Amino acid sequence: MPQIKIQSIEATPIAIPLTKPIASSLGVYSHATGVAVTVRTVDGPEGFGFNLGLGGAPSRALAAYIEDELAPLAIGQDSLAVEALWKRMWSPNKPRVRAGLGAWALSAIDVAVWDIVGKTAGLPVHTLLGGARNEVPVYGSGGWLSLTDDELVSEAQAFASRGINQYKYKIGTPRDEERTALLRRELGDDFTLYADANQRFRVHEAVEAAYMLAGYGVAWLEEPVLADTPSDLSVVSEASPIPIATGENVSFRWGFREICEQRGAAYLQPDVVRCGGFTEFRKIADLADAHNLAVTSHLWHELSVSAVGASPTGALVEFAELIPPDVFTRDFSPVGGAIRVIDVPGHGVEIPSAVVTRYRA
Repeated sequence: MPQIKIQSIEATPIAIPLTKPIASSLGVYSHATGVAVTVRTVDGPEGFGFNLGLGGAPSRALAAYIEDELAPLAIGQDSLAVEALWKRMWSPNKPRVRAGLGAWALSAIDVAVWDIVGKTAGLPVHTLLGGARNEVPVYGSGGWLSLTDDELVSEAQAFASRGINQYKYKIGTPRDEERTALLRRELGDDFTLYADANQRFRVHEAVEAAYMLAGYGVAWLEEPVLADTPSDLSVVSEASPIPIATGENVSFRWGFREICEQRGAAYLQPDVVRCGGFTEFRKIADLADAHNLAVTSHLWHELSVSAVGASPTGALVEFAELIPPDVFTRDFSPVGGAIRVIDVPGHGVEIPSAVVTRYRA
């Protein structure tokens, strides 16, 4: 069997300014911060991966963790043996890779390694993961608490004008019902709404919010309670008149297994640059399939479309235009309410080196 050994891993801390400041119940954000990762091989292609998130300043910590802890475990190993490589990086780092920055760092490397595998095979990562569908519907994501009522409606209408008739907005303030009623009135009954609480509520508050949202035909309530309390999520899910969605702050298959077993959600929303990369996303999607649940995604539609589109239960991709359009080399904009998977070897998502340098943190 041929091997393509890893020669070096470069991790660059980045902070990309958002197109405008935004706010959820968790805080106010001005940048997407994270790390850009390049995995170089001895006699094969190089792979690109990244992690970006909202809030805090984790960029330098991520880069240091990758270069000091994970890269030494990966260098000299076969980049095509993705499962063995993933376990090699994860196993000795269990105490530090249970969640948070450790999981994010591992995810960025894993995304880059899958890029190498795809380029070596001459196939899209989407195909290697399963290739269930070549086009995935999207929902427009925004509705930030920093928006005025007029801006909220305008944003939803702008998505609708592009053929995206599904929209997610934020809740978690005393004006939740007022904003929900406004959107329903202005967009009409045929427009799909999703509400995102960003872990804002206690159990009884979440159930009350779910009943309010049900009155306006909202299609799901996202992250109603703390992501660290799957038992609370299960209670809310059982009592809620509308489906529950969650997963952006859950790491690895084991966290999602608990949600599945407790029937805590109808929609699983792994973030490919947080949950453990493509390697874990695929296993989470298999869990969803086994439990008859739907798979969506959290942010970064550029990568997510390959992962969601590969799953037989892949339902939707979150589409949020948060950062400047020139960050990535390719355009992943939806057409007619859906994104078509880029048909190139690898995952097709790249940030040019000049852009990485420009936004170096």
